[in-house]
Amino acid sequence: MTANKYQNKVAKILYAIFGEKLVKTEWDSVKYDSHFANHKLVYAPRIDIAVGPFNSYKDLDIGIDKAELMQSHPFTKELINRVFKHRETMDKIWNSISRCYLAIEIEFSGSSKHILGSIINASVSGSIAIIITSNNHFKKVNRISKYLMRLEGLERLEINTLRNLIIFKENEFLEFLQIFKDKNSEIK
Repeated sequence: MTANKYQNKVAKILYAIFGEKLVKTEWDSVKYDSHFANHKLVYAPRIDIAVGPFNSYKDLDIGIDKAELMQSHPFTKELINRVFKHRETMDKIWNSISRCYLAIEIEFSGSSKHILGSIINASVSGSIAIIITSNNHFKKVNRISKYLMRLEGLERLEINTLRNLIIFKENEFLEFLQIFKDKNSEIK
């Protein structure tokens, strides 16, 4: 399956879980940033799939994290139970200066530098960052994330948000979404 078809399939399942208003594909991470709305002045990554609520930098400047309410969402609880249970506490995992609840990047191809950028963009943009990779690229993506975590551990990086990162193989994420959707069909 191509990355584009996979993106559409995932978005459709996320629409069923969160509603269409909270799910955006090719989300412009600085669209609502009054400081940097001009793409010619600043790099503006597009996140493959973003799930809200969404925060503007203005909200974060005054200390309002709209995505924080998602900490108690059943989807977050399921991620904690299945993925984060051996990691730090929620306050250590949660990126509280995020632009959205979930930032999802799909990496089925791409250079190491491209993947590195996707990991950083998802980690700093989402309260929870999800990288989905093809089976063929899983080892590469995993190696790059370990490199970043090593830099963070050596205090070469100060972003300290990589704890919110989850890496799924393409089939694992679809299975996770489908099981969650089936168990929680009444949620929105």
